[in-house]
Amino acid sequence: MTRQMRIALIADTFPPLRTSGAVQLRDLSREFVRQGHELTVMLPSAEIKDPWQMDVRDGVRVLRLHAPETKDIDYVRRTIGEFFMPFLMRRNLRKSPIFDETWDGVVWYAPSIFHGPLAKTLKEKSACKGYLIIRDIFPEWAVDMGLMGRGLPYRFFDAVARYQYGVADIIGVQTPGNLEYFSDWQQKRGRKLEVLQNWLADLPITGCSISLANSKLAGRKVFVYAGNMGIAQGMGILLDLAERLRSMNNIGFLFVGRGSETKKLSEAAQYRELNNVLFQMKSIRMKSLAFMSNVQ
Repeated sequence: MTRQMRIALIADTFPPLRTSGAVQLRDLSREFVRQGHELTVMLPSAEIKDPWQMDVRDGVRVLRLHAPETKDIDYVRRTIGEFFMPFLMRRNLRKSPIFDETWDGVVWYAPSIFHGPLAKTLKEKSACKGYLIIRDIFPEWAVDMGLMGRGLPYRFFDAVARYQYGVADIIGVQTPGNLEYFSDWQQKRGRKLEVLQNWLADLPITGCSISLANSKLAGRKVFVYAGNMGIAQGMGILLDLAERLRSMNNIGFLFVGRGSETKKLSEAAQYRELNNVLFQMKSIRMKSLAFMSNVQ
């Protein structure tokens, strides 16, 4: 029988947001509860006015801690906001009724790379181990994509990321290909590295709220992109594809989601007069490719 544990989960996304990360963390939290563990999720929130706000969702305590805005803003403001985020979360956690509680384990989810200071505080206070879930090896991917050199900005972000790695006892990476990057980190005694692939709970397919019947894509075979639309996703290549196929009146492209590049991509599609492209600027979850059969 699994021993009941008290776990703190730190993240910067969770329902009611419907990003891919929020969905995964929702399903993870439900599984912790199903196994009998007590879970508290700690999140930054720029929307709340008080230092903290707590509610219960699906048997999970969700503690929102006031912090700077970090979503859908320019990268300078985002970097500043994320840098101060864990320190303000820690300060506001001290004002909450659960500050004196202790944990059997601390789990945190990256992105963001800036959770290290808060995770370290919780670990040291409870003398417990920490598990870092990595879905985004930043800033390495930015260098690989040619978006950043190895100058001062890179060294700053790399130092922040490596501090976070140093706080973790166990790191779960997304694919076997990520293991090599952490080979040096794993050399220190007591550390463990493993592949923790993405997960989703089984849910019934309930259809889709998007209707294309009266849109310019009606009657076409529609290719759907659903998810974050940021620099890392390289969305420009899909607009290029749409432009090359614009003469094929039976094909269309639907983009659903949010992100720093969403507005720019929509404006680019309008500038190119792409009548085979449609944007739905919201966050929505689609369960598997069966979604496409429900887009009418």
